[in-house]
Amino acid sequence: MRIGLACEVSTPPAEVLDLLGAAGLPVSMLRGETAPALFHPNGVTWFLGSAADVLSGCDRGALDAGVVGSDRLFEGRLGVVDLLDLRRCRDDLVLAVMPSAVHADRRLRVATRHPRAAARHFGATGEQPEILVVDEPLLASSLGMADGVVELSARLRSDVRGAPLLEPRAVVASCSAHLVASRSARVLRRHAFAGLVGRLRVAREEA
Repeated sequence: MRIGLACEVSTPPAEVLDLLGAAGLPVSMLRGETAPALFHPNGVTWFLGSAADVLSGCDRGALDAGVVGSDRLFEGRLGVVDLLDLRRCRDDLVLAVMPSAVHADRRLRVATRHPRAAARHFGATGEQPEILVVDEPLLASSLGMADGVVELSARLRSDVRGAPLLEPRAVVASCSAHLVASRSARVLRRHAFAGLVGRLRVAREEA
C-alpha cells in the first residue's frame, strides 16, 4: 500500500505515528524524518510531503491513502474519500483579526488557505468580507493585504517572523488528522482498507 503522510511544518507528529504503529503499520523509520521523503519498508511505501501533495497523490491515484488534517478536506477533493477521523492533532480553524480592524468603517479583508471553509462561516454569520486566497495568511496580513486571517490556531501561536498581533474572534471549524483514500484504490483494495480502518479504530479507542 502507498500511503502519504502530511508534514506541513517539520517531522511527522508522534501521536499520529503511535496510532499508525499500533494498527500494525511500519513507522519506526519515519520518526525524526522531514519532508519530502520516500520510504519502502515491509511492502508499504511512505511518502512524507505537504498536505496538498498528499491529496494530489491520492486524487490522481499515485497514492492509495493519506493522512491529512481535516482543514484541508474542507476545500473538497473529488478523487478522495474520507475514511476515518483519527482524533489526533486536534486544532481549531479560527478567524483572527487585527485589533484596529474591529472598528474599521469598511469591508473586512481576510486572508486564508481555506476559502471554502471561510465562505461557509461568513455565510452563516451574514458577514460579507473580501476573502483573499494565499499560501501564507499571516505574512499577507503583515504586508497590509488583509485585516485578519482564517487559520489554524496552532499556526497563530507559532513564531512567524514579521507576523502582526491578531486577536481570535471566532472558531470557524474544529479539525483533526484524518485517514483518506484514493477513490479508485478504495474500490480495488476494499478488503485491505476495511482491515486497516478496523485496526485504526480499535487503536484509536484503546489509546
